Amino acid sequence: MEGRYVSVVIPGTDKILSLAEVEIYVVYPGNLAAGGSVTQSSTIDSWIAEQAIDLNPGFFTQPSLACIRTIDQTNPWWRLDLRDIYRVSKVVVTNRYYLPERINGAEIRIGNSLDNNGNNNPICDVISSIPAGVSSTYTCNDMEGRYVNLIIPGDLRVLTLCEVEVYGEGPCLKQTFVKLKLKSSSSLSDAAAKDQLLTQLESVLAGRGISGVTLRWSQLPKQEVMRKEAAPAQCAQRKK
Repeated sequence: MEGRYVSVVIPGTDKILSLAEVEIYVVYPGNLAAGGSVTQSSTIDSWIAEQAIDLNPGFFTQPSLACIRTIDQTNPWWRLDLRDIYRVSKVVVTNRYYLPERINGAEIRIGNSLDNNGNNNPICDVISSIPAGVSSTYTCNDMEGRYVNLIIPGDLRVLTLCEVEVYGEGPCLKQTFVKLKLKSSSSLSDAAAKDQLLTQLESVLAGRGISGVTLRWSQLPKQEVMRKEAAPAQCAQRKK
């Protein structure tokens, strides 16, 4: 079944809906890039980032309206945000018809970090060359990640390509339990204080390039009372 929304409803009057968790699993055989968002390090004229996922290679007729191109710069890059974490099985890159050698040396990187704009994520493969107007497939062996980057290392380089397709399965929902020891002047029995703390933690994670994380309490915080133990009594010895 295809859809964006999943609802759980009990028909009838005087009903109660009560549940503890809902998980959705999807095997996505199609092109994951079509549902993502994109950006790139720079843009020249009308060669915008979105044209790499518009399903229109546009080799011969107006490639500037169908392909992407950065300016001449150091380490030019293009990034796709899949919006969720997927296990990526392969990436298909379609090269331009004109000056095809510009794609040579491009690295395909996949991961969940936005550190260095996502260009520090693990490498799936390095593009040695793609013939003019040809689509080449790169196997990524189910690498998990939200971001797919193409970057060409070096000075005065240009990144240009016509289409990027990503195939895999997911989203991959991961649940991690973390035990924290907190020191707070506020009472964590107060709902507002607990929510504020989670918001602060999410902000810290986002600052470290970890986004798309939802935090919640699996167990309510318990107050720990610190007691200072009395030092053992010391008795002075009398000299005889």
